[in-house]
Amino acid sequence: MKAIGKQLNQIKEMISNPDFISAHKQSSTDFTREVKLSFADIMTIVLSNAGSTLDLESYNFCKKQSKSVSPSAICQARGKIKYTAFESLLRETSKAMPVTHLYKGYRLTSYDGMQGELPRTPALMAKYRPSESAEYPMFHALAEYRPSESAEYPMFHALAEYDVLNCCYTNALFAPAPADERDLACQLLSTHTYEGAEIFLLDRGFPSVRMIQMLNASGKKYIMRVSSSFLREVNEFTKGKSDDKTITVKYDKRRKATSRVTFEGSEYEFTIRCVKIPLPKGKTEILITNLTNEEMTRSELGDIYNLRWRIETAFLDLKYAVHIEDFISKKEEFIKQEFYASLIQANLSMLFMEVANSVIRKSKKKKNWITQ
Repeated sequence: MKAIGKQLNQIKEMISNPDFISAHKQSSTDFTREVKLSFADIMTIVLSNAGSTLDLESYNFCKKQSKSVSPSAICQARGKIKYTAFESLLRETSKAMPVTHLYKGYRLTSYDGMQGELPRTPALMAKYRPSESAEYPMFHALAEYRPSESAEYPMFHALAEYDVLNCCYTNALFAPAPADERDLACQLLSTHTYEGAEIFLLDRGFPSVRMIQMLNASGKKYIMRVSSSFLREVNEFTKGKSDDKTITVKYDKRRKATSRVTFEGSEYEFTIRCVKIPLPKGKTEILITNLTNEEMTRSELGDIYNLRWRIETAFLDLKYAVHIEDFISKKEEFIKQEFYASLIQANLSMLFMEVANSVIRKSKKKKNWITQ
């Protein structure tokens, strides 16, 4: 309960802080005089939204606050706040989330993306309408489809950063679809602030030389699942008999110029450890890492990477429990507000579940003690 109270107090303090308000209001003249709806009021309304209509949300707010405010007044006041207020709130509150679960002293962080539909308005169609060559996966784990021209909707592509052991979102990006997930992941990594020991778990869609360079430069560890075609050196390892081998990859000016690889500088040389992980039905998974054998065995690398699946199930919770795709707004700024607010809600829900699980565990122990 202390963690929940700490989170709620931090949110209250941030949304009432004059510097925070000044940084995230649309105009310098907004929220400068006495009004029925303050900056903190609007932030609270959006954060507490449960996916219901604006009429019901305004009714619930007025009932709790003993105020009389119309839905249109809420919309107007909401338009005075940038979505960055919720984005910043997610990043800052996630830093205060308890990091109690570690693997050999490492926090495990993963990235994953999702795509979904947006309301079909002229403004959103102009910015978020996918190209004709784009694929249309409605959700990362579901089948793809291609709608007809008349049924086409604008699409968003979101990428989230997730602590897989402590079950909380630490950062996210919201962009038009289709988007390059490698680029989005590098954008998130460039703003990453966690200073403790950490391992990044990345699926096949994310590995890149630029990502490896950024992680090595920041002193972070990684475990990435790759295809045999990721690098020619990895392809050679895949064809060989070794199950665990450290190899050197060298990009000189010529190799960089003749490939589609991007990274800082004109040349880059690095070492990676390649391992083969046996899967059911005779299949093999290829992982690359900068963890040495002394730090993690091949078996441990496979076990750690399997924990990445938790972000997949967390995204399903976002879709079906938090209803992250059920936007009640039609304006881009409001939709982004709701997106980041949903991630904050998910983090708070995790804290409540931790408390509930703790009570259940204590109850079971007490019951066992009594029966003995």
